[in-house]
Amino acid sequence: MSLVIEFLGFSPKAFKFLEELTSNQNRVWFSEHRSEYEDFVREPMKHFTDALSENLTKKDVPLWGDPKRSLFRINRDARFSKAKHPYNMHASGLFTRTGDKHSPGVLYFRLDPLGSRCAAGYMQPEAHILKKLRQGILDNPKAWLSLEKSLKRKGYDLDYTHTLARIPRGFADVPKEIESAIKLKGWIIRKQLPRSIVCSKDLIKQVSSFATDMLPLLSFGWHALAKFSD
Repeated sequence: MSLVIEFLGFSPKAFKFLEELTSNQNRVWFSEHRSEYEDFVREPMKHFTDALSENLTKKDVPLWGDPKRSLFRINRDARFSKAKHPYNMHASGLFTRTGDKHSPGVLYFRLDPLGSRCAAGYMQPEAHILKKLRQGILDNPKAWLSLEKSLKRKGYDLDYTHTLARIPRGFADVPKEIESAIKLKGWIIRKQLPRSIVCSKDLIKQVSSFATDMLPLLSFGWHALAKFSD
């Protein structure tokens, strides 16, 4: 008999730690409070990853996370960033078909004192991936428009803030109704998660439900990537 993994939500102390870390971006403070990070953020994130993965499997959503590979580190690589603070002020992870962060088509979770959320889609895809996603839309515009309408009926809107000014090179005779979709630099849908939910046993249910709703969007992309594979 398989073991059921139960996750009862994050402790409010996780938010307290991240809030204090925001005001104490130095290695001395972090070293002195590392046990709080491990107890209230890192270990619960691992537990959450396992519990959500199990729940997604039950719902036939082909996404899962590996506590060792799917979570982002608290330490920032600030070499190429104007912001030089050494630590992330949130905790996050990705769930994919392979459990690897680099697999296209993701479910994202972010524990953040400024506003926790989940998101899904194709975020900042590499050029060759994005080209195939666009080809998928152009190949079946009716299916894409139907997908967008279905998502809207469920209360979800694609983020259209990151788009090209013009139709990308290599795409001709694009129907007017999908021009804006072809210009997208990625497919992203987000859902805000109130702190009351994040700190409750309903968190797994809420994120799993969101993932189920996002499966048609992810599947549309996976189909395009398979069809237009090199």
